[in-house]
Amino acid sequence: MPLVSKTVEVDAPADKIMAIVGDFEAYPQWNPEIKGCWILARYDDGRPSQLRLDVEIQGQSGIFINAVYYPAENQIFTVLQQGDHFTKQEQRFSVVPLGPDSTLLQVDLEVEVKLPIPAMMVKKLIGDTLD
Repeated sequence: MPLVSKTVEVDAPADKIMAIVGDFEAYPQWNPEIKGCWILARYDDGRPSQLRLDVEIQGQSGIFINAVYYPAENQIFTVLQQGDHFTKQEQRFSVVPLGPDSTLLQVDLEVEVKLPIPAMMVKKLIGDTLD
C-alpha cells in the first residue's frame, strides 16, 4: 500500500488554500484528470460529506465515491467508499500557516490498486499526480 506525501510552501494564506482544497466542484477547472465532481451529501453545516468524482488517469476512465471528513480546522480527509481501479484511496490535505501570506500544504495519499501493479510503479504514478 504505497503512501506518498508531498509538502510545498505556498504564497497564500492558509484559509485561502483550505477554501481551494474544499471547493471540490471546481476541481475539474484546474485538475485535468478530474472530468467531473458532484456533491452527493452534505453535513448539517453545508460542507460536503460525500463526493462523486469522474476521472481519467493515464488514459483509464473511472468513477469514485468518496467520503469527506474534517478532522481538524486545518485538514480535509477523503476516503474511497467505492470506485474503479482502487481498493483503497485515502487522501489528507493539511495546512500550516507560516505567516499572513505563506502556508505549508501537505498532501498524503495512500492507495491500493485492484490490478497487479508493482508498488514502485504505483508510487511513481501517485507522485506524478500530486506534482
